Amino acid sequence: MMRVPVGLRRLHALLRKEFMLLLRDPRMRFFVVIPPIIQLVIFGFAATYDVRFAAIGLVDHADTVQTRDLRAAITGTTHYRLERYTAMAAAEQAMAVGEIRGIVVFPPDFVRQPRIQIVVDGSDSNSAQVILGQLARTLQQAAAREPPRISLAFRNWFNPNLEDRWYFVPGVMATVVLIATVSLTAMGVVRERELGTLERLMVTPLGRLEFVAGKLLPVAAIGLFDVALILVIAIFGFDIPFRGSFLALFVGTSLYLLSALGIGLLISSYVGTQQQAMLLVFFAIMPLVILSGFAFPIANMPEPVQWATWLNPLRYYLVIVRDAFLKGSGLLDYGFEFLMMGVLGLVSMGLSMLRVR
Repeated sequence: MMRVPVGLRRLHALLRKEFMLLLRDPRMRFFVVIPPIIQLVIFGFAATYDVRFAAIGLVDHADTVQTRDLRAAITGTTHYRLERYTAMAAAEQAMAVGEIRGIVVFPPDFVRQPRIQIVVDGSDSNSAQVILGQLARTLQQAAAREPPRISLAFRNWFNPNLEDRWYFVPGVMATVVLIATVSLTAMGVVRERELGTLERLMVTPLGRLEFVAGKLLPVAAIGLFDVALILVIAIFGFDIPFRGSFLALFVGTSLYLLSALGIGLLISSYVGTQQQAMLLVFFAIMPLVILSGFAFPIANMPEPVQWATWLNPLRYYLVIVRDAFLKGSGLLDYGFEFLMMGVLGLVSMGLSMLRVR
């Protein structure tokens, strides 16, 4: 009968302890399962730039058959309700107080010079762009039926209907894994220190590498579980297509977890209490999420800030997750992202190992 090495027996005992500790506490089970589902539902339904319905001011100085047809085209989309105003000043006042979100103006000489002015509320830039685009497209399509005819062709690749849910839900997967793994890793080590069990472990034959592996592998398993859970909900609950490679997603997730676990372990080496750990986790995660391209395009950020995003593993994992869902990319398409996450993971893990005492 093959004899199991002593190091593996010690690691097995530590892993068994960690899994029992994580799964025995009802609050910990709640943290592992419920928050990812809640965040997925919130972002899936609430986080959207789509304009479902809005009130639009109408100033029609011409009031001709053509303008009435164009007005009917706007209301026919069911996204907008037209509020009639006799003067531009009254419509501007209504938009200033938030009663309407845009204004469509037909000039008095519309028959001779068919020009249309569209004014939108720019205080919400994302919604303003959506409203402007939808109104312009609707009016152009309606005007194409009258001489002179205008021919327009629209096509959206990867997301034909421009569903924001298809964009946000894969991003939720990445952020949930980051929050869960960093928090659990930081809290797990600090909890051992607060309870006094860390000193007891250190006087055992358990090596530093065995201790770190025993603390990180259960959290990594939880991270993979969260990815699988959100993947199933996204595909079957939100009808988001998955066109890419599961192998590429698994490899990317593994490298991403290496970075996240290293960050959590590094945080735990600088704090002494669980309250301090949670505070530091919050301050670490917020910049990582903001500077990842999750909600705000990195290309729109100032150049120095774009340089800082190169040190953010979430940036690269978001590319892999979103491409895997929508673009159908394969394992060989993410060489740069795999390399960067691997380097960042090794650096963070190496720094953590140097500080673990």
